[in-house]
Amino acid sequence: MSHAHDAHGEIDSLADLRDASRDRLLTEIGMLRQQNAAAELAAARREVLASRDAVYGMSAELGELRARLSTDVKNARQAIMQTPTWRVGAMVLRPLRLVKRLLRKN
Repeated sequence: MSHAHDAHGEIDSLADLRDASRDRLLTEIGMLRQQNAAAELAAARREVLASRDAVYGMSAELGELRARLSTDVKNARQAIMQTPTWRVGAMVLRPLRLVKRLLRKN
């Protein structure tokens, strides 16, 4: 782009000034878009990392709950098997189980 200058070295064309201002604004807009894209990418990355950390935490919590449930079930089963009702029922059914086993073998 050629510019016409007057005796003082100033640009004498209004169109050239508009083009220069437009180019400067387009450059600034491009830089702002890049900065915005970088900021959005950084925010998305933080969000993904926070989600990953939350999943790891929930996974650990789920493992702890499963272990506690297993222990509670074992303890409840042992407590039930110690009750007098359970013991009497087991003694009454023992001969019946023996007969069933013998019948299955034949």
